[in-house]
Amino acid sequence: MLTALLCCAVNIVFAQMSLQGKVVDEDEKPIAGASVWIEYTTIGTSTNQKGEFSLEKIPDGSNLLRVSALDYTGGRKQIDSSVGNVVIKMKHSPLKLNEVVVTGTGTLNKLKNSPVAIDVISQKELQNTSIPTFENAMIALNPSLSFTPNAMGSYMQLNGLSNRYILVLVDGKKLGGDVGGNVDLNRIDMGNIKRIEILKGAASSLYGSDAIAGVINIITNRPKDLLNFSTETRLSEYGQFNQNINLYLNAGGFSSATSFQRNQADGWQLNKKELLNGEEVDTDKQAMLRFYSDIFSQRFGYTPTKELSLYVEGSAFDKKFKRPVSAYGFDMKYVDYSFGAGAKYLLKNNGVISLDWNTDRFEYSKVYLKETTDKNGTVFIPGQEEFVRRQKYHNINLKSSFYAGKYNKVTVGTEYKMDNLYAPSDSIGGSKDVYTLAFYAQDEINLFGKLSIVPGIRYIYNETFKNRVTPKISAMYSLDYFNFRASYAAGFKTPELKQLFMKTEVTSRGNTTLSIGNKDLKPESSNYYSLNTEYVRDFLTISLTGYINNLRNMINTYEVELTPEEIAEGYNKKSSYHNIGKSRIQGIDLAFNSYLGANFTLGGGYSYVNAKDLDTGKRLQRISRHTGNVNLNWFKDWGILKSNFNINGRLQSRRYYDDGDDARAYQLWNIATRHTFKSINGLVFEPGFGIENIFDFVDDKPFNRNYATLSPGRTYYASLKIKFSK
Repeated sequence: MLTALLCCAVNIVFAQMSLQGKVVDEDEKPIAGASVWIEYTTIGTSTNQKGEFSLEKIPDGSNLLRVSALDYTGGRKQIDSSVGNVVIKMKHSPLKLNEVVVTGTGTLNKLKNSPVAIDVISQKELQNTSIPTFENAMIALNPSLSFTPNAMGSYMQLNGLSNRYILVLVDGKKLGGDVGGNVDLNRIDMGNIKRIEILKGAASSLYGSDAIAGVINIITNRPKDLLNFSTETRLSEYGQFNQNINLYLNAGGFSSATSFQRNQADGWQLNKKELLNGEEVDTDKQAMLRFYSDIFSQRFGYTPTKELSLYVEGSAFDKKFKRPVSAYGFDMKYVDYSFGAGAKYLLKNNGVISLDWNTDRFEYSKVYLKETTDKNGTVFIPGQEEFVRRQKYHNINLKSSFYAGKYNKVTVGTEYKMDNLYAPSDSIGGSKDVYTLAFYAQDEINLFGKLSIVPGIRYIYNETFKNRVTPKISAMYSLDYFNFRASYAAGFKTPELKQLFMKTEVTSRGNTTLSIGNKDLKPESSNYYSLNTEYVRDFLTISLTGYINNLRNMINTYEVELTPEEIAEGYNKKSSYHNIGKSRIQGIDLAFNSYLGANFTLGGGYSYVNAKDLDTGKRLQRISRHTGNVNLNWFKDWGILKSNFNINGRLQSRRYYDDGDDARAYQLWNIATRHTFKSINGLVFEPGFGIENIFDFVDDKPFNRNYATLSPGRTYYASLKIKFSK
């Protein structure tokens, strides 16, 4: 009898449910690839080509079934017992109102309900424009981001502040390493992106030292199919080749995500002349260098219980430039390795606690093209590599979010970060490292269903610069079709190790400049204020934001006097870093998206930026005051295939420089088409064709001038994507 009672008790404790069903649209047509999951658990899957799904081992009791899919509003259904014929009907949504975002608050919110204003570039927009690089995608789709092009890698800016002040994340993990002072954007795998979230303005309270200008968080794709495979090849003129391969596996509680991306181009000249010592001379130097890059990433996940999920991940990246031997003495090689692991545990009452660890190691080397003797008398032969610099980054983040009562969602956490710089020939004093310890807290307060307030604070202890506190507060008030947002945030950024300790030389326009670090630099700080008004309807959204960013102790370079020994070594100039007293950036951002009917959508935006050094009254460099973009899309379902036609344009005013060599104003217009054939047993073919730079704009200034764009002119491309899912 006792044994029988125990068996019954065990059976009750471990009682489980199962669900089978189908997800369809308003016309009862199946929706393939929709995500289906039980809320507040790790149990989930994706629908097959017939819109069908199956979930097993669901805890007994009341559960909320959630469904989401690209181009559709979210669906939900309360489930209290096993069901074999669940039908979820979803409404088509031409705009991205129901995108779920995480970057603004660090917790899940629908885009239209986020108390912090966020720009989202969806997977659909990236597919429609068919642009293979992160830089060109941002140029086409977001006017707040601009890029100063150069042969090695572009200098990115967000609302007037440079790459140094923009924190670039992939699934919440920092993208480390740089090329010429800028994060190497070739490390971003464009074939594996679900969406890109852009948070503008100081976000130091939640994200730490590098987020004075804002945060770009790239969310990767993780389909729930048993098997999901895709490969896309894109060919364009000037030897431009892009290849993406993705493989996703899900079996039981195990998941695997594998991705590979290859980018390459032959390089090109915009002008066969070079500006050298004030004169134009013949040159073989290229405005766009020949290069190739590869990135491979792997992620394994395991969910042993409905509450606990674990993962381990890593990536390898290499990039090599191939410069003309007639013009250069060496090539450049970059290598990066990153690793990470973590766990997430779902608490009762819809809370979560997570622990993440990641590390990033980025190295730069020279590969000599001809026999060269350096200043120390070391002889390098062609093909020999010389290690130049290594940057390492370690991060551990423990965070928990939970509901404290009915109206408060609290996030608390602690973070440890270690930065290391090793440059045998360039650094002053060899290897340098510094650690930062932080504690942060945030409360999302929701009152009366209309008012949301999000206060937050971060305490930082930096090994070199000691204590600092950065507060923030955001608020949103909602009416029927309007959202009104206001934000204040304090920003804080410690000087980079290379600004403190590096000693490098740069040759440009015939001059060799010696750049040295300054150990007396002060941390940079900012106070950011913004007001946002948003109009939201099913077929029209308009957002207007005004902002002011007051900065103190911005780090800039200035010229110092050369010593006789340095003159004898051939240096023409010498520069060091210093702090600017006060500067101010203020501007306006406008964005809109609309559904025009007959499968037409129209979107676009405008950004105005006014940036000044308040001590001198001069404009800050490399900034265009006016930028805008337009995006027109048309979709047609022909039965056996679905076609998408897209026209997008970028308009930008001249970019200012102190030396008077402003980059000219320009327009770039592209047309892209993509055609998706009907699935054959899960196999889908998507050919694409298009034209970039339709009106053939070329900035043909001599080499060593400030370019507006490196586009070689009108180019044609063709692509083919093959997908298979089961």
